[in-house]
Amino acid sequence: MIIDKTVLRCINGLMPLSIILILLFNGTLNAQKKDSILVNGQIQWSNDSINYFPKKVIIKSKYNPSFIKIIAVDSIGTYKTSLDYGEYLVTPLSKYHWQRNWDQGYIRINDSRSKVIIKIDSTSQINNHKLILDTLLLNSKIPEKGIISNLDSSAIKKLDDFINENLNYYQVPGASLAIIKKGKVVYAKNYGVKNPITEEPITEETLFEAGSITKPVFAFAVMRLVERGIIDLDKPLYKYLEFEDVAHDKRYKLITARHVLSHQTGFPNWAERNKKGQFDLLFTPGTKFGYSGEGFEYLKRVIVHILGKDIETILREELITPLNLNNFYFKTTDYVSENASDGFYRGSPTKTRFVTEPGMAYSLMTTAKDFTKFAIAIRNRKGLSEETYNEMFKKQVSINDNAYRGLGLEFGKDKAGNFYGHNGITRDFVTMYRYYPKLDIGYISFVNNITGGWLAINTLKQFLMTGGN
Repeated sequence: MIIDKTVLRCINGLMPLSIILILLFNGTLNAQKKDSILVNGQIQWSNDSINYFPKKVIIKSKYNPSFIKIIAVDSIGTYKTSLDYGEYLVTPLSKYHWQRNWDQGYIRINDSRSKVIIKIDSTSQINNHKLILDTLLLNSKIPEKGIISNLDSSAIKKLDDFINENLNYYQVPGASLAIIKKGKVVYAKNYGVKNPITEEPITEETLFEAGSITKPVFAFAVMRLVERGIIDLDKPLYKYLEFEDVAHDKRYKLITARHVLSHQTGFPNWAERNKKGQFDLLFTPGTKFGYSGEGFEYLKRVIVHILGKDIETILREELITPLNLNNFYFKTTDYVSENASDGFYRGSPTKTRFVTEPGMAYSLMTTAKDFTKFAIAIRNRKGLSEETYNEMFKKQVSINDNAYRGLGLEFGKDKAGNFYGHNGITRDFVTMYRYYPKLDIGYISFVNNITGGWLAINTLKQFLMTGGN
């Protein structure tokens, strides 16, 4: 046995005990380091036209199931870490790649091929390896004509297969779909799971974040108040309640409830305040379209101020009770927490967003089937006068040649015809509410991963309504 001279001096009492312990500890670390090496990895795409790289890789030991290491990847696709002797599997953390900035479309990673096995032993000084990422294409086909007009058993089988294949491709854990024809729900089904780890299934009771389809729901309640003269659609809102954050810009005194409900306030979608707590208008109110959740929150505060009631009470009196709605929640309760679907963000499950103050631009949580009750009420023009509905459906501001805004609703035209409704996009959820009045057909779809937007907003519309190009 060879004894280091320093250790020998310690043993002979020439060094204090604390230093002896430090030296022994460092010696142990050095001994451990001899059994580990530096690992350098480089990600490459099999298709070199793809830009950017996944943000993280996951490293798993081949022989130790409890060993899992998640490593950050830099902007040029490299990552590094230290690993002990052994054999490891390296894969991207997520099965898909999307920058979420819309510079580049969704890319489905072929997880059966996109991996590399690395071996580390005493003969290795350093490990350099490449992780080549292969991709998958979506195989499902869009029919020439939408299937919704004839929902027989064969069409329903094709629809279910189509949705399940899209959920897998876009890595969406769960979804919910309801279809309305002639004022009745003719199809409602739930797919997948709330959370891919717990594998708890989506059921009829599972709540989804509805996002911006909260806006037409709130607009309905506002128009009930307009009908009774409680708020004037064209009276400047500052005369009811000032908005100090933007009061330095005198143009804000032009803003009315009509401007809010048709997105003509000049507010940003969500304003970033400066050090004084202020923000600026983007344009003169009433002159053009500019989507804004900030405006809906201002109108909410105005109505609360006028009525002297909290917004939940107002919604119960002007929305939920008149339309006999169920499972419409605007803030997080114990029931919501228990029944809500989790989200799925960048390949990882996320817990339900906790909302303490209802937001009239975004915070509704409901089910697809329960939302059909609201959609059918709008279709039947229930709860408001014919004159008020005509005002809601009237063009308030053009967006482009095929799209315009009414009050709380968006209107458009595609190959299937004219439609109205709204969509909703949050960090983790995408929702689509769309109705074709001439065909007397509509649908509501919810998905619990934002990548499901390609399904909920685009391909599902084609499969159900418009058919392929």
